[in-house]
Amino acid sequence: MAFGGRGGGRGGRGSGGRGGGNTGGGRGSAQPRLQLCRNFASGNCTRGDKCSFAHVVKMHAVTEASDKNQDAKQNFSRGYTGQNTKTKDKHKVTSVSVWETNGQIKLFTGSHDGKWRLWNAAPAANGSVTLTQEFEHFVGGAVDTVHIAAHYFFCGFEASPIECPDAKAGMVHSWNLNAAQDPPMELWMSPMAKYAGSGRIRSLWTTADGSVFSGGSDGIIRQWAFNPTGGPNGTPGFSLVKSMSGHLGAVTGLALVGTMLWSGGMDGTLRLWNVESGDQAHLIPAVKKDAANSSPGHHSGPVTGLLPFEAPNNQGSFVFSSSLDDTVKVWNATNGECVASESHGQGVTSIALTADPKGNPLLLCGLFYGDIMIRGTISNPPLVLLLKLSHQYVGVGHELGPVNDIQSGPGNTFYAVADDGKLTVWQITGDFGL
Repeated sequence: MAFGGRGGGRGGRGSGGRGGGNTGGGRGSAQPRLQLCRNFASGNCTRGDKCSFAHVVKMHAVTEASDKNQDAKQNFSRGYTGQNTKTKDKHKVTSVSVWETNGQIKLFTGSHDGKWRLWNAAPAANGSVTLTQEFEHFVGGAVDTVHIAAHYFFCGFEASPIECPDAKAGMVHSWNLNAAQDPPMELWMSPMAKYAGSGRIRSLWTTADGSVFSGGSDGIIRQWAFNPTGGPNGTPGFSLVKSMSGHLGAVTGLALVGTMLWSGGMDGTLRLWNVESGDQAHLIPAVKKDAANSSPGHHSGPVTGLLPFEAPNNQGSFVFSSSLDDTVKVWNATNGECVASESHGQGVTSIALTADPKGNPLLLCGLFYGDIMIRGTISNPPLVLLLKLSHQYVGVGHELGPVNDIQSGPGNTFYAVADDGKLTVWQITGDFGL
């Protein structure tokens, strides 16, 4: 089996239109270069080129992507600007993945109501996007990650194994989307341990040759290989190749760069593993929060994501990491040196790469209170803050965070999901001056 690719899964008013007001980055972060026009972001600004605010990002669509949470409690977020007491009345949506098929854009989402959903993101006559749910499937427990590799769909969720009906384990099922009527393939530790881990599966990474890496809340990274008879009753499935232990807590990010697998976890550490041997080759330890200012080359809070980045024009290989310590850091993928770090004033809960219409690479940062920041990558200065998308000021986006996942799509689009139970569709339309 070959997947044919690789990847990981899991901002007032003015004379020229309504802008984003005080769209600063929050405590400890710089002011953004641009302020977004509210009217343009949500539809159309009649001022056109005369508008005083930036016409660079549109939100095309938003939809409820999870069921009502009967146990919902009042939320007290955004304490640094005044409390937002909106209730999180929907189950959190944890993950989104983009599937391009036959000229169409389809989206998979996973949520803590125990369901994954398939959406059709169809272009509308007015230039926006219409989201239509095509299918949903209940897997039996909270979904923590969804991931697309070529025409295979992977879903990591929590459920009770048949042999242990009162216990919970991490499961991963995979559907061949070219034969969607077939039962899913499963990742089994062994025929007597029919699950993918003793804890929930928090991260997935796939390679072009068909390998799968999973990161669990038990702190273990596992490598899997396709086995034509490794599933139920001799059906196709995935067999365990090796396990890599070291993290003290959930493994929340995986990224393969060459022969080195990078991992990040809730323990705040980054670890590099030799894929061939499974041995740990390098450790970037965490530091206490009160030591973070004197140790910028270390995280002082849980790592929430990893993202490999090949800089244009052979400028080098890098890895981005995000953390609840409020920072995004950039690491030299060759030697593990921290080459840049920026604070966001709130925890960074997801990251993704996209580009502006000129092809300049951009970094999307999903934040703890529901905001999204857009940064440069190889900009001068590095990671320059370009724009902040905040429902509080722009009037569209996620009212509540965290923003649990962001994924980029074709045509400068990107898609985000959050604890408010919503799926949002965005597009970068203008020039950020890079």
